Amino acid sequence: MKKTIIPSLITIGNFVSGLSALLLAFRGYLLLAILCVLIGAIFDMLDGMAARKLNAVTPFGKELDSLADIITFGIAPAIITYSVIFHDAPLMGLPSTLLFPVCGALRLARFNIQGEQEYFTGLPITAAGTILVILNLLFDILGKKMFIMITLFLSYLMVSRIKVISLKGKNLLKKVS
Repeated sequence: MKKTIIPSLITIGNFVSGLSALLLAFRGYLLLAILCVLIGAIFDMLDGMAARKLNAVTPFGKELDSLADIITFGIAPAIITYSVIFHDAPLMGLPSTLLFPVCGALRLARFNIQGEQEYFTGLPITAAGTILVILNLLFDILGKKMFIMITLFLSYLMVSRIKVISLKGKNLLKKVS
């Protein structure tokens, strides 16, 4: 078996998590949909780690990862948020719901053409999507207008030029002496 298959299989786990989140959201199982996005985040972390550990980083893997990420952290969080927050006010949430995955796709396109850097330019879609789905659990506290502002702010952060530290390849568990 080629060693590049292992990270790709993990990435497919992310992709399937995102598709599952969408299907569950469409059926009204919103907590399970949120859980699927969180599971996708674990797969997303593991695929990169596996690729680097196996010395199996490839352009194919990078593209597959971005395709999985737009589903799991762009489209799924937008649909979950729309289902949770705007089900009774569909036009109110439509602009922010559409903008979030569009900005996520733009963020991924920019990432895919950049070389390796010690930082990310803009908030990674994985972080933005994960934050958005977790905040859905606080809807009763935050309300619709706050959710629109949060979604717009996360969308902006993804396409902004802010520098976000990259932990890729860093051993965070290394003992400090």
